[in-house]
Amino acid sequence: MKTLSTIIAARNAAAWLPQCIASVASQRLPAGWRADIRLGVDSCPATLMAVSRIRHPRFHAYYFPEHVGPYVIFNSLACSYPTDVLARFDADDVMLGDYLLSQLNELGSASVPAITQTWSVYVDHDLHPVCARLASGKTTAQDGRRSEASDGQFMMTSSVWQRLGGFQAWRCHGDTEFIRRARWAGASRKVVPAHLYLRRMHSGSLTQADETGYASQIRRYYAQQIRDAHDRYARGAPPERLRPAVARFYPANAMPAETMPRSYSEAAR
Repeated sequence: MKTLSTIIAARNAAAWLPQCIASVASQRLPAGWRADIRLGVDSCPATLMAVSRIRHPRFHAYYFPEHVGPYVIFNSLACSYPTDVLARFDADDVMLGDYLLSQLNELGSASVPAITQTWSVYVDHDLHPVCARLASGKTTAQDGRRSEASDGQFMMTSSVWQRLGGFQAWRCHGDTEFIRRARWAGASRKVVPAHLYLRRMHSGSLTQADETGYASQIRRYYAQQIRDAHDRYARGAPPERLRPAVARFYPANAMPAETMPRSYSEAAR
């Protein structure tokens, strides 16, 4: 039996998690495959409370007592729980139809480095389609449909992960850097030409928040790092295999008392 693990990092995501996890749990997979959902709560008591109410046999939640960001959470969970295929997904988004199945059919053997993505539909808080402005300055169609892949959500074979070592421990833009480095390392990239997930637009998302959004100073800094790496690889330098930055975490239902957030422990009494 092969395993596909969907890894989700969640912070300030209590309002979105039920829809997100339900959409992942409802996905179909081919015969001979099983799915795991592994969610890391990024030092957020409110999100931890929301997690405690989610019940699914293959849903596993973990609490990170220190705020480390989505890429360190992915590194930590991916390194701790080996799998055949990994999917990166955001806690505020919603999978549609055969989001996982359609990409899994494109990946082929887990031993062959490959990344897959799909198109998306931009939506508001209540999942109504919206016209959204993109990083390029362009906008989506009025119905929110974007007929291009976005770097934030993708699947990959375990061989890609093993080759690259992990994500950069960046506050944002780490997904773009990872995909670019994977392509230079020889991984194939396939895009399923279908709108298979809802991408929720809100002020707290990494692409919209003042600190990490499209116009933020730190995102511009990371973009320059990506351009510099592109130049190195184009001159013949090999893409780096990182020693992944990881952080301590605990199963959400079995945390030591000293690590339990005060507001959560009081509410749980």
